[in-house]
Amino acid sequence: MRIDIKIQETKIKLIVIIILLIISIILLFYFEGILRTSILYSHFFYFPIILSCLWWKRKGLIVPACIAGLLILFPIFMGTDFLSIDSIDNIFRAFLLIIVGFVVAILSENISKTQSKLTEAMEELKRSNKELEQFAYAASHDLQEPLRTIISFSQLLEDKYNDKIDKNGKEFIQFITEGANRMRTLINDLLKYSRIATHTQPLEETDLNDSLKTALSNLQQSIKESNATITYKELPSIFINKSHILQLFQNLISNALKFKKEIPPKIYIDAIKNENEWIFSVKDNGIGIEKKYFDRIFNIFQRLHTREEYPGSGIGLAICKKIIQKYNGKIWVESKIGEGSTFYFTIPINK
Repeated sequence: MRIDIKIQETKIKLIVIIILLIISIILLFYFEGILRTSILYSHFFYFPIILSCLWWKRKGLIVPACIAGLLILFPIFMGTDFLSIDSIDNIFRAFLLIIVGFVVAILSENISKTQSKLTEAMEELKRSNKELEQFAYAASHDLQEPLRTIISFSQLLEDKYNDKIDKNGKEFIQFITEGANRMRTLINDLLKYSRIATHTQPLEETDLNDSLKTALSNLQQSIKESNATITYKELPSIFINKSHILQLFQNLISNALKFKKEIPPKIYIDAIKNENEWIFSVKDNGIGIEKKYFDRIFNIFQRLHTREEYPGSGIGLAICKKIIQKYNGKIWVESKIGEGSTFYFTIPINK
């Protein structure tokens, strides 16, 4: 099927070139033979030359060669002096046509080679991403089973031999269980991160108010424990993957709840339409971030605090950044230490 389409395209290109050549010859005869001028038709010759050399590269040089030959031999057909000024002018123009054809052919070859390399690189990237996705999926499932075994047997050990294990032993079991749970959380977060670009649903018009309410419902326990106040402006409906916008809201709000001061968190969510994009913001009154860390926090596994101070895998903001990049948007933060942070992200408007 692909070969038939390619043959059909070649035939169409050939027909276009033949038509342009016929028109060129007619113009040559009319302007040069009848009107005795070459102001208009000589410029028209460049169209079939450029097209043929773009399409067939060096093979297309046959077109400027034919036209150049016509220009040089035309004085013989018209019975004029071969060494006249007009004849010399035709020879000069014939030479220019060959040069133009050769330059266009070389450029076309270079463009074709570059495009071929780019296509190969894209195919290799797709293959690599697919292998990475398969690896992440397999690794997550293969690693989950031994982790479940470690956690369940640690709990059984503690339950069955609780009266025989001293304080240190219980503490050791607790370390094992907590480490296994952190590992399981990390694996799940990595799987989410790896699936952003590959496992996607079709874009559909989504009411972001509903998505935000779902995110708040998922975070209900944390909101209640921190006595947080969350307010938001009426949000728009946009074309986006529902799971992506849910992850964005959930990660950003979760961070605002986590990195809080002694006072209850106050979080405000807003959306502003700006020409061809929506600008969203999630503002909090938390501990804030130093300016030198503004870029670093969006990298995977980058933490500014110890796990004892603030739990987490350090992947949440990296997931947000990857989602936003998928929609050709931007994400950034504005913050001052002790005065809270405002995370902004943009999503282009899909019409």
